Amino acid sequence: MPHIILEYSESLAATQDVPKLLTLLHKNLASQETVDIHGIKSRAVPVQYTIVGDGHERDQMFHVTLKLLPGRSDELRHKMAADLRETLKSHIHDDRIAVTAEVVELDAASYQK
Repeated sequence: MPHIILEYSESLAATQDVPKLLTLLHKNLASQETVDIHGIKSRAVPVQYTIVGDGHERDQMFHVTLKLLPGRSDELRHKMAADLRETLKSHIHDDRIAVTAEVVELDAASYQK
């Protein structure tokens, strides 16, 4: 049931293999404790307009949001976010591209599947 949402500056599609990156993120999450690969839903969403920092550099970014149902420890959520971010960083060879990750807990009372 985990969701990976990879948001990225639309212009990165010309220089980065976004489908490959999404696959790597998907596989990384599947290797984590408490995660069953059959429940993961991953998607990539290009963002047309982005401003990063002072706006003077190339305004490009990748941001991974991992949505999970509650119940995992702070340590595990931190590890998941760090591992997803590192997976991206290890395949992007431009330090000017901002790479961030976060874990968001879904509302168990309203989430339907």
